[in-house]
Amino acid sequence: MRIFQTILRAINFSIFLAFLFVCIRICFILYVGIHGGAMGDDVGINDIINTLINGSKYDNKTVAASGVVFLVIGLLSCFFSSQKCILNIYAGIIFFICIFLGISNMAFYNIYKDTFNENLLGLIDDDQIAIIKTAFEGHYHILPKIVIWIVSSMITIFIYKKFCNLIEYLFVRRSEKYSKIYIFISTLIAFGIFGILTLIFITSHLGTRDIPLDAYTKFSKNRFLRKITTGSFRDLYIVFNHKTNFNNLFPNRSPIDTTKSFFNLPPDSKPPFDLSNLLEHTSTNIEKAPSIKHIFYIVSESLSEWSFDDEFDDLGLTSGLKSLIDGKHGFKIEHFLENADGTIRSLDVQLTGLFQFDVALNSKASIMPLFPTAIAGMMKKLGYENRFYYGGSANWQRLDRYTESEGFDKIFGNTDFLEYAKDKPYPKPLENTWGVYDPILFDFLIANTANSEKPTFNMVMTTSNHSPYDVDLKYYNVPMDKINNFLKTHIPKKDISNDSDNDRLLGHIWWYDKQVTRFIKEASKRFPDSLFVITGDHYGRQYIRAKLTKRIYKSIPLIIYSPTLTPKQLYNIGSHIDIAPTIVELVSQKGFKYSSFGKPLFSNNHANKYHKNAYALGYYVVGTDRFIYVPKTPLEYFKNALPKSDDKEEAKKLYEKLEEAKFLSWWIFTRGNIVK
Repeated sequence: MRIFQTILRAINFSIFLAFLFVCIRICFILYVGIHGGAMGDDVGINDIINTLINGSKYDNKTVAASGVVFLVIGLLSCFFSSQKCILNIYAGIIFFICIFLGISNMAFYNIYKDTFNENLLGLIDDDQIAIIKTAFEGHYHILPKIVIWIVSSMITIFIYKKFCNLIEYLFVRRSEKYSKIYIFISTLIAFGIFGILTLIFITSHLGTRDIPLDAYTKFSKNRFLRKITTGSFRDLYIVFNHKTNFNNLFPNRSPIDTTKSFFNLPPDSKPPFDLSNLLEHTSTNIEKAPSIKHIFYIVSESLSEWSFDDEFDDLGLTSGLKSLIDGKHGFKIEHFLENADGTIRSLDVQLTGLFQFDVALNSKASIMPLFPTAIAGMMKKLGYENRFYYGGSANWQRLDRYTESEGFDKIFGNTDFLEYAKDKPYPKPLENTWGVYDPILFDFLIANTANSEKPTFNMVMTTSNHSPYDVDLKYYNVPMDKINNFLKTHIPKKDISNDSDNDRLLGHIWWYDKQVTRFIKEASKRFPDSLFVITGDHYGRQYIRAKLTKRIYKSIPLIIYSPTLTPKQLYNIGSHIDIAPTIVELVSQKGFKYSSFGKPLFSNNHANKYHKNAYALGYYVVGTDRFIYVPKTPLEYFKNALPKSDDKEEAKKLYEKLEEAKFLSWWIFTRGNIVK
């Protein structure tokens, strides 16, 4: 009887856990998909039901493993008086874990617009204390989520116990009056049911051959439903067991063929190929270009392209930076794609000049070479002293070692800035969990540059335009009343996002725009022979409207300004990978050679032609000056661009080129420059 009871409890546990996974996915759809607006409006009930069915196939593999462990524990403790308590504790732990991962995945999606991905690896290496403080102080509502997790877990355990008691009442207590043979047969039947149930959970059908779900599952066309289908456990497995071997991306193409394809080499070209040579550019600068003594390359935390949209002009949201754009000394690229979706991953691209291929390069900083595509290496050849400024700790993400390996001579962090600010009348506090406030960083940058004897290349990573959005906006006279009135009158309630701090978000963007513009204007007076490059590290992960377009969540700005240069714009679309060649083209002598995956977007040589039919390669996105494309989704056209019959084919070819670029970047990182 005890063995029959144990097997029955294992069946109960497996069925209940499978049902719990369905409930978690339903909550995901309701909270993130419908309440958060991630799913959109063009989804039918059949699509949702299919997602629940397909998602269960992935989840049930976890159910099968958990059920087998449950049965083993039950059989080992079969004749212990505390068996039921032991099994309930095990079940409770599993429920706690599953609900925790479900809620965490929902929160992760709200931040990254994706289920668990490689950004988790960055969080592990990140400043955990700062992340925890941001989580509790910011707009992510972590404390309520923790309460919901604990309460829902307790309710689940309570319901589970009631469910088990009911089943045992129906099948166990009534069977006590039957003979041993009847109980023996019942035990065999129960074991068979458990075995068949587990087999179905593992193979996703009634059979012994496992079906590869990724290949056979018909995923939803809806981007949100497609992403949540595989489930938290599968997502975590992919993140932590991902083997970055990009040969797998090209099963029918060797590294040699990939190299030929990317660089459009003749079919009869013979290896070995030197990638640094194939990536080589030659500066076309004019003979007597103005000398640029100081370069300020400002990577702005979470500065998104949408904040430059015309609808915010009444607020003057980015009026400071827009005032620099005169078509003579100041320019803004109309379409500019991000090359990463997180700060350190964005710096990977901008420091190394390699495409993002989802490996935490900063963790390899101590053993990384200076890549031929690294911008600081190019600037050193041009005679500049390379300096990196980061608002937080120089140890964050091993940034000190990372920048040193990629050619920087010095790095300045919060310790330097706080020492500089201690006797000055800045409002207190001077910093938050992520770093000193940007005005201090910018003032230090001017003072430090004034003391330099050599030309300087200054790369700056700001920190203040970031959750928990705790700048004292009142002190800086940010027009919060005007911002709140704008939100009430310009955006219908049905269209506004559910973020509770949209006013703080807009207030910080307004504030940052004025601070970075103040810096540029002051630095221009002190150092007129300067070049300023302003971009964002990635899309800021927040938008005031509920509906996100590809342009919104894949675009960041790029602004070029110099008091002394009058460059010609060569392209109207680009990505982070294009910034390094743009800077080199503007400040180097004619004939200077350098290696880059990107293209110069501007030139002092007005004889260079403007490229109308251009493209850009971003992070899981490609685009032209007419459309933007993310795989497995429809093309999205910019403004009033008219579709062409071959657009889809062109988009797919561009995405293949992006995959080739990622592969070659990985090759340089792991194998060096020679392909043979």
